[in-house]
Amino acid sequence: MNSSNIFTIPNLLSFFRLLMSPFFLFLVKADIKLAFFLFILVSITDALDGLIARLTNSVSFLGKLLDPIADKVLILSLSFAFIKLKYHMPAILFKLILAREVFIILGSVLLLYLGVVPKPSYLGKLATFSMMMLFFGLFIENIKNYEIKFIDLFYDVVGVFVALSFFEYLNIGVRNMINVFNHKVLK
Repeated sequence: MNSSNIFTIPNLLSFFRLLMSPFFLFLVKADIKLAFFLFILVSITDALDGLIARLTNSVSFLGKLLDPIADKVLILSLSFAFIKLKYHMPAILFKLILAREVFIILGSVLLLYLGVVPKPSYLGKLATFSMMMLFFGLFIENIKNYEIKFIDLFYDVVGVFVALSFFEYLNIGVRNMINVFNHKVLK
């Protein structure tokens, strides 16, 4: 891992995504088409940052922190933005996503404080991808002003992935904390 230069292209892409995410809070309602364009743009940066980091051997500690933080801020910003629109996710799914994201943020901060760098799981990445696809569908519904026929099924699928990844991260976090405390006691 190359951590000597924090101004790498992948880190700049993640930082761009982080900075743009709060704009969704007002842009989704003010100009849904511009918000959709920005969503596509930040989604591309999300796909590119990790790929470029691996291809150019510029994976960094900062990047490993910045990328998931940018994802969380984006997901939370979009979740709050879409609650205000005609076509929005069910309140229970919003609450589940909110709980998962806040839990992961707080758990990650605690693990970092304990000296453990949290790593994303495959299920966690799948949950994040499913949420991004849900937001894509919500953009389409609100731009075209009609409900996508399969959207209710997709709410359920996203809810399952979000719930499963929540419990997986809870399990991983508890195991990591037990390992840290056992290690410190053994010293």
